[in-house]
Amino acid sequence: KQWYQRRVRGRVDGGNFLLPARLVEHTKAEVISSTVKSISPSSSSGYTLTYSTSDAEDITEDFDAVIIATPLHNAELDLPDDIDQESYLKPFQRTLATFVNGILAPLVPGEKNPGDILTVTSKDKLLFSSIGMKGEADKDFNYKIFSKEQLTEAQLNKLFSKINDVKVVDWLAYPKYSVPDSVPNFEMAPGLYYVNAIESAASAIEMSCIGSKNVALLAYQYLEKVDNVDSGKVCRDVRNFREEL
Repeated sequence: KQWYQRRVRGRVDGGNFLLPARLVEHTKAEVISSTVKSISPSSSSGYTLTYSTSDAEDITEDFDAVIIATPLHNAELDLPDDIDQESYLKPFQRTLATFVNGILAPLVPGEKNPGDILTVTSKDKLLFSSIGMKGEADKDFNYKIFSKEQLTEAQLNKLFSKINDVKVVDWLAYPKYSVPDSVPNFEMAPGLYYVNAIESAASAIEMSCIGSKNVALLAYQYLEKVDNVDSGKVCRDVRNFREEL
C-alpha cells in the first residue's frame, strides 16, 4: 500500500497511527468512542462489557469474544474474578521524547555524527538514551531524542549548534524488564485475549502487529471451533512465542 513504505531505515510513512486507522477503513469495523470499565462473563456465553460514552450513562453489551489491545497497567479495567490480573501487570518506563528541528553539534570534535546514536548504561547521568534522525525537514534536520528526564534549555544548547523548534512528549513508553522475568499468556480465558502480552517479550509497533495476528488467529479458532488454523504459528504462551522467534 502507498501509506506503508518500507525504506532502508524502515518506517510507516506518515506515522504509526496510520496502521490502525487504515485497518479500520479496510475492515469497515464499527468504532465506538467510549471507555470500557469492566469485562465479566455473560449469563449465556461470551462476555458482557460495561462502557461509557461522553453523552450517555453506562452501557452493557454482550460479545462472543473480547480482545484487549491496551496496556492493563493504566486501563482501570475490571476483569473476571478468576483471572489473575497481577500476572498481566508490568510497570512501564517513563520516557521523554524531545523532537528538535535544527543542527546537531558534533558529539566528538572533528568527527561526523552517525545517523543514530545509542547509549547503553544503567547510570542516570547521561543526558539522553538515544538520538536519531526523524523524517525529512523543510529546514535543516529533524531529530528525536529519548531521555529519562526532560532536557533543559541549557542541555539542548549543549547538544545542538542550532535550534529552530522543540516539541516534547512525556509518556510511559516501554515495560521495565528484569531477569528472571515472568511472561503471561495471550489467552486470559477462553474467548478473552490480550494483545499486549507480547510486550513482556519486546515492545515495538512491529511486535504489536505480530501479537495482533496471533490473537486474531486464536479468536478465530475459538469462535469457529477449529484447531488447525495456521498450524504451528499460533502460540498461547508468550514464553514459547519468544523462544520460537
